[in-house]
Amino acid sequence: MTFLHNFCHRYLPPVTAQAVRPGSHSVPLDGIRGLAVLLVLCYDCLKLAPSGNPLIFAARKFCSIGWTGVDLFFVLSGFLITGILLDTKGLPHYWRSFISRRSLRIFPLYFATLIGVFLIAPAICGAFFPQSDAMAALDSVSKDQGWYWIYGQNWLYAFRQSWPQERVLSHFWSLAIEEQFYLVWPFIVCVLCRRKLLWTCLTLSACALVWRICLLTEGVPGVVTYVSTFTRLDSLCAGAMMAILIREPGTVRRWGPWLPKLAGTCVVLLLGTDLLFPVLSSQSFSAYSVGHSLLAVTYAMVIGAAMVVPSQHLLARGFSAWPLLTLGKYSYAIYVVHRFVHSGVQRFDWTALPEPIQGGVIFAATVLGSLGVAMVSWYLLEQPFLKLKQFFPRPDEVPILEETPRATVAITRRTASF
Repeated sequence: MTFLHNFCHRYLPPVTAQAVRPGSHSVPLDGIRGLAVLLVLCYDCLKLAPSGNPLIFAARKFCSIGWTGVDLFFVLSGFLITGILLDTKGLPHYWRSFISRRSLRIFPLYFATLIGVFLIAPAICGAFFPQSDAMAALDSVSKDQGWYWIYGQNWLYAFRQSWPQERVLSHFWSLAIEEQFYLVWPFIVCVLCRRKLLWTCLTLSACALVWRICLLTEGVPGVVTYVSTFTRLDSLCAGAMMAILIREPGTVRRWGPWLPKLAGTCVVLLLGTDLLFPVLSSQSFSAYSVGHSLLAVTYAMVIGAAMVVPSQHLLARGFSAWPLLTLGKYSYAIYVVHRFVHSGVQRFDWTALPEPIQGGVIFAATVLGSLGVAMVSWYLLEQPFLKLKQFFPRPDEVPILEETPRATVAITRRTASF
């Protein structure tokens, strides 16, 4: 009993409302972002042959649910973006600051990638490898490049009711949904009070679930509900609702201590439900319908729990592990480039390695290569643009000058997303 008491005291300290600072930088959220990109990497790039080894079995199971990493990204985006907007609502330059800072974070790498895919790569392949498979793939995706320049590629896939044959930029559909969310959501947050915003999120979440079920029962291909903005709003709105609730002192005081338990319960229920209905099996009716909603609730609870627990809590320590923090820091670039790197890694001859470890080695090379490219992108491309944010400060970071001499109050709330 003494050991259990000491363990709980050290690793599972109680949640207190005083420890919650929604507008501050939360390290565990960086780790959650790292977990999201790790899930995506495993699903896309880790291919292991079936084996009786329990570790291989566990790894294959983890990879099979890696598609949910995008859902986690959506929930986290809804949480962070809504939090930023709520913290700056009603202050000068609310809209200009948000759009400018988001653009400096998102646009440089995104449009640099499009320039590389649509202009530079075709010129190089056309000069040296005109008959290659790579040139054929670039020609194919270039025919639709207009959709990518305006962040409309997810609607292109939905209208065609199929994924593109080439995998060059097919993973950019999620970036389109997030950009569309960034454009509309600031207006909705601005015009609605928190209570109405909360009900709006609930309504949109319910509508997204109903739309998915109706479309799927009518025989519409699953890709339509998977990539359409309207049918994925429950993930974004789940994060938004958690951002609203966690900024209510009464809610945190009443429900904060329960959030870690609720998060754990949601995870167990999700895994249990998957045993009866394959809500974690990609491309299944269960996953495409109610699965997204269950994931949205579960991931929102996990994010909320990570926000309220003290830094010494086991949950916070886990999400603060340096591998997750490293992946989280470079997650955007890793997501953008990982398929390019994986394609390049696969072109090497790995047959000299024993077959059981080939998949693991290829995955490790992909992760390290993606991380390396992401770090180069961060220091040479992304960080120089991020320094321009000083010209577009967050409204709650701008010094407020009072009438009394030498009285300057600086509000310095900061967040992990900006």
